[in-house]
Amino acid sequence: MSIEGQIPDEQADSIRVIATTDSIIDYEMTAVHLYKYYETKQTFADTVFVKFFKHDGTIETTLKCDRAEVDDAKNTITGIGNVVVISENGTMKAPYAELDRNTEQIIASQGVQLIRDENILYGEEMVSDMKLDVVEITRVSGEGKLNDEDLDLH
Repeated sequence: MSIEGQIPDEQADSIRVIATTDSIIDYEMTAVHLYKYYETKQTFADTVFVKFFKHDGTIETTLKCDRAEVDDAKNTITGIGNVVVISENGTMKAPYAELDRNTEQIIASQGVQLIRDENILYGEEMVSDMKLDVVEITRVSGEGKLNDEDLDLH
C-alpha cells in the first residue's frame, strides 16, 4: 500500500479522519492503518469504513473496503477489495470502486452486484451516483422478483 522507495510523512494506527467543507462534515473515515504522503497528496489506508453525509448531517452513503487510497489532489477515494457501498436505494458490492468526490460518481469494476430489496443485478462494470439511484451496468444479468404491476404490457 505504500509508495515504493518512499517513507510516509505520516503513519498511524486506529485512526478517524473527518473531512469538512466550512463547518459541514463531508465524510468520516475510520481505518486500522494509515500512510500519508505530502508530496503526492496520497493517503493509503486498510480496513476502511467511510460515512458520507448530506448537508443536514444525516448519513447519505457508507463505503466499506479492505484497502483505500485517498487522492487529495484528484478528490477521489478508491476502494480495493470487498468494496460495499450502502445507501437508502440499495447495496453495491465489487472488488474495486473509485468514488469521485467532484462529480459524486462511483465507478465500480471487476464484477459488480447491485442489490435492491429481493432483486440482484450482476454486471462487469457499474457507474452510479452516490445514492445508487441512477445506475448504468455493463453486461448485466439479474435475479429476483418481478411483480405484475412492474410490467408495462402496453
